[in-house]
Amino acid sequence: MEFAILGPMLVLDDEGVRAVPAAKQRILLAALLTRRGRVVPSDLLAEMVWDGRPPRSAAITLRNYVSRLRNALGAAGDRVETLAGGYRINIEAEEFDAQRFELLRDQGVAALRQGAFELALELLDRALRLWRGPALVDVPSDRLQLEQVDRLAEGRLDALEARLEAELRLGRSSAVIAELRRLTAEHPGRERFWAQLMTALYGSGRQGEALAVYREVRAILAEDIGVEPGSELRELHRRILCGEPWLEVQCGRPRRVAPLPAGPERAGSEQVGPERVGPEPLPFQIPPQEPDFVGRLAEISVLATELDRADRDAPCLLVVSGQPGVGKSALAGHVARRARSSSPAGTLFADLRGTDREPASPCSVLRTFLLTLGVPAEAIPAGTAERTALYRSVLVGRRVLVVLDNARDGAQVRPLLPADPANATLITSRSRLADLIGARQVELEPLTGGEAQLLLSRTVGPERIAADPAAARRLVTACGRLPLALRICAARLSARPLWTVRYLADRLTDGRRLFDELRLGSLDLRAALTLSHDALDPASARAFRLLAQPDIPAFWTATAAELLGQSRREVERILETLLDAHLISALAPDRYGYSDLLRAFAREQCLRWDSAQERSRVLMRAALRPVGEWHRPRMGLVVGG
Repeated sequence: MEFAILGPMLVLDDEGVRAVPAAKQRILLAALLTRRGRVVPSDLLAEMVWDGRPPRSAAITLRNYVSRLRNALGAAGDRVETLAGGYRINIEAEEFDAQRFELLRDQGVAALRQGAFELALELLDRALRLWRGPALVDVPSDRLQLEQVDRLAEGRLDALEARLEAELRLGRSSAVIAELRRLTAEHPGRERFWAQLMTALYGSGRQGEALAVYREVRAILAEDIGVEPGSELRELHRRILCGEPWLEVQCGRPRRVAPLPAGPERAGSEQVGPERVGPEPLPFQIPPQEPDFVGRLAEISVLATELDRADRDAPCLLVVSGQPGVGKSALAGHVARRARSSSPAGTLFADLRGTDREPASPCSVLRTFLLTLGVPAEAIPAGTAERTALYRSVLVGRRVLVVLDNARDGAQVRPLLPADPANATLITSRSRLADLIGARQVELEPLTGGEAQLLLSRTVGPERIAADPAAARRLVTACGRLPLALRICAARLSARPLWTVRYLADRLTDGRRLFDELRLGSLDLRAALTLSHDALDPASARAFRLLAQPDIPAFWTATAAELLGQSRREVERILETLLDAHLISALAPDRYGYSDLLRAFAREQCLRWDSAQERSRVLMRAALRPVGEWHRPRMGLVVGG
């Protein structure tokens, strides 16, 4: 069977085209196809079939429509299943043109980023040939049009951009100019098409026309939207004015690259390896996007604004910090993908493994970066300082984004920071890395309740979340609104369709098994938190565990000193360490607290590491202070010296 919605709806089997002549049946089939493999509630189907105005007899009439659809599909009619509360269609991805398109598009884009331009062009051409006209053109449902058509059309434009980039990189500038002129006229606000048109004209030896296109798009944007061209267009305009060699790579012209200077250990040699001939593919090493990424609009705006600035007088340095499992790496990857136009010379990525027993050494990361940037292996010096100097020289003027994930401390990061103001570095860490002078700090908090439920619904399906919103809120609270914990729960619910959200929420309320429930394969919240705990010095780790024992909402430095039986000066240092590691929260100056999830983890670890006598001593000291006094310190109290 083949089901097609990228144009007029088609259903084909071994006997040929299956007609679905009735509009209501086409709406029903399209609604099931676009939610392939998931149960679509009857009331949602009724909303789509009757465009938000279902009749009183909708349930009975809908059953009749389903029966007629099964008859229209012939032998494949049994693929439409009736389940509790709704219907589902069971088809494979390769049987549905929209799914095949997205798969081919993603494979083509991946090949493009790896420099396999011929393969990328083949895959993207195959993807685009699946389109026979506007998606769902003969499906008269405003609800489906609103939900699906814009998304599918945007995906097609993304594929077109990628296919045109592949053609440009293969040296086919003249062949794509006419198509790009048509696309810029049809989509005047899509700046990537304008940039590709400018590149194609330059690659065809028409530099003056390329500059005229920039003036044209600048006037259009100013008149229609009231904005200036974005950083990609501005940077491309500057490069065309200067005739930079970088443009030769974008146009697919082979070029000779002068050999790099010898490293210190090669001094005196006349040649360092052979000359490199031909264009180097631009690096884009960011891991794949999490499919359920949600929210973070404020943080994305801050980071994107900093990366997009074209008038920097110093390298852009951004640090995203937060507790384990809060989604730092996912945010960094999302921002890096959005910022590709701000880093036209490519994006480097390294996992620094800052929480491992053996984190990545700057020296080894520098070697990988230099190889990626086209430096021959024999030209790479042996020492970290020499590699840093060469790395910074190679990056001069390139406008590269460097993403350093999971950094341990400032010392690990400093040798990897570019020096040219054109470059930018985005770092994630469980620590604030406050010793990186000049860094813009972005501290990541857990998701909001609404964002957390949306993340769940992306994997589980909105109908299961909507079926019991109270249980969904309980589950979100038990997970501390942490993306890692929510992702584990979503994966477990998806793998067990008979589980309800309430059933899993009930399992999470048992504090003794909470962290056993928040584990699935390599996803393990306890393991993530344990890495942060084990990285602490012994005194800070002990304080983290013991201060979580009393049932108190918050505490001051003086009260923490009282509980631990230590000096205030030492406890101040400990609390700052825990705060920098995001294992406690600052509620006010000199006032601290735990999230419910971190308190539960600290208590679990306390049973493992601390004696019953130590736990009892802390609880006894807490009992001596009236509950109402925990919100203020006892003046003049000094414990332990």
